[in-house]
Amino acid sequence: MTIDDSASSSEKKRGDQLSSLLKSMGGGGDCDRPACDDTKSALSAALQRVGEARVASKNSTKQSTYTECPPTREEIGTSTWSLLHSMAAWYPTSPTANDQKLMTGFMQALARFYPCTWCATDFQQNIELNPPKTETRDDLCIWLCEQHNVVNQKLGKPLFQCSIDKLDERWRKSTDPKCQK
Repeated sequence: MTIDDSASSSEKKRGDQLSSLLKSMGGGGDCDRPACDDTKSALSAALQRVGEARVASKNSTKQSTYTECPPTREEIGTSTWSLLHSMAAWYPTSPTANDQKLMTGFMQALARFYPCTWCATDFQQNIELNPPKTETRDDLCIWLCEQHNVVNQKLGKPLFQCSIDKLDERWRKSTDPKCQK
């Protein structure tokens, strides 16, 4: 077996593993979302690293150490807003009563367990005054944008335009060439 044969054999094996993993995660055919491509790439890279780590561990008795610092408030905030806006962008247009209940519960749980205690308390108060609007995707997107603006105003940051067209352009299907893959 040549090196090329071995490489293509491991690539095929990784491809089979990726396909199997995506199916086990419920990833049948609904992958028109931009995050799906990133997920496939991340899982593929992770499978490759696992394979490389197995080879490295066979060839070495030395243990590697993994050190990473806890995320800062700023890093958590940016990541959380990205997740929330992306979830809202892909929330059902006509959600079921159960969808609405789950999304409201998610927002309440986030407000309760958010790692920054001041931010958590603030968000709890905000959703007490203005509960999540989960009746439609548009309602949720706009409500979340308004909540983000409440926080940005307190922090002296620029405010977002909370129209569904602007939000969809940013979080669902951007037409900006730099966002095209």
